[in-house]
Amino acid sequence: MRKAIFFDRDGVLNDNETHVNQPKDLILYDGVKEGLRKAYEAGYDLFVVTNQGGIELGHLTDEDLKKIHTHLEEEVKDYCHFKEIMYCPYFKTDSEDRKPRPGMILKLADKYDIDLKKSWMVGDRDTDITAGLEAGCRTAKIGRVDPRAQINEANLSDRNKKRKVDLEAVVKEILKEC
Repeated sequence: MRKAIFFDRDGVLNDNETHVNQPKDLILYDGVKEGLRKAYEAGYDLFVVTNQGGIELGHLTDEDLKKIHTHLEEEVKDYCHFKEIMYCPYFKTDSEDRKPRPGMILKLADKYDIDLKKSWMVGDRDTDITAGLEAGCRTAKIGRVDPRAQINEANLSDRNKKRKVDLEAVVKEILKEC
């Protein structure tokens, strides 16, 4: 059996100040590529598990999301490879796949022979952590800063600095634990 790290997307890998409805909207945080590289080189299978309720709400289509995820894979191709990017398209519809339920993690674990006791879920919201725990993973919650509390007209260009998410540091901590 293999070990894996399951990453939430928005707020963990990329800035989620605005909705990501097209590839150009996906802006990776500083340190994400290096963090992913470290996890990949340590032998973890990497997955993205993301709620994308905007599909059900009509903000984007499955095809739009595929283009966004192709862009994500292109951005990190020199650092790592995602085994799979899985998403739940529902917002209102009840689904075992929508976090905080563990459906996406469990399906990927079954498909790729993942040992969930040796695996991690990394997220920025309680729903991510709950999904990971219910699946039987260890979890790591990335700190979030509410950008609305710190952004004004004068510092809009500093948005990424204000919302620093240090995935590289989180991965280093995960690797220390193992």
